Amino acid sequence: MPDEASKVFLYGFFRRDYGAAGLFDIAGEGLLGYNQILVAMVTLTLFVPCVAQFSVVCKERGLRQGVLVFVLSVTIAFTTGFVTALMLGVV
Repeated sequence: MPDEASKVFLYGFFRRDYGAAGLFDIAGEGLLGYNQILVAMVTLTLFVPCVAQFSVVCKERGLRQGVLVFVLSVTIAFTTGFVTALMLGVV
């Protein structure tokens, strides 16, 4: 994936709605193929919820639970994205 995709995931953590819009912009520039867009969308869907949701989990469940949710979300998202990329032949 191009370097611009990492910005999409980072911005998606701060503003969840930007993730899809960022992928749309990258696809419009022709930097991603169809299978890469699909892998990115699957990964972004499962990626860590936004900062607001993260802070609510930390407030209601404690910092330890919030960090655990964060780490598990990242792990699940990227593992699923990798498996999807393998199935589609992107990797």
